[in-house]
Amino acid sequence: MVKKSVLLIFLFPMIALANHSHTREVTVAQAKTLRDDARVMLTGKIISYAGDDDRYWFQDSTGKIRIDVDDDDDDDERRLIGKTVHIIGDVDKDDGRVEIDVDHVVVGN
Repeated sequence: MVKKSVLLIFLFPMIALANHSHTREVTVAQAKTLRDDARVMLTGKIISYAGDDDRYWFQDSTGKIRIDVDDDDDDDERRLIGKTVHIIGDVDKDDGRVEIDVDHVVVGN
């Protein structure tokens, strides 16, 4: 019971933000079909560093997509590789590529 309560405490800000800003909870496959700038929330794992600034590969059961993690607080986001996370951001379609511009990352179970 305590573990569930702690998880809810950490997820509440993300859920509130998602509901407030018209964020859709989607899979990677669904995100790839959405319009540019669509607000999304995804759950999966950051599987590797993409080798370009603050870009990483994110994967769920439907596929993988490159994500661009906002690094305003100058933390080393590579610590997230291999962890299950919930991300909130915007679909970015540019030069025939689709990626997610991530605003918020919450480490999950």
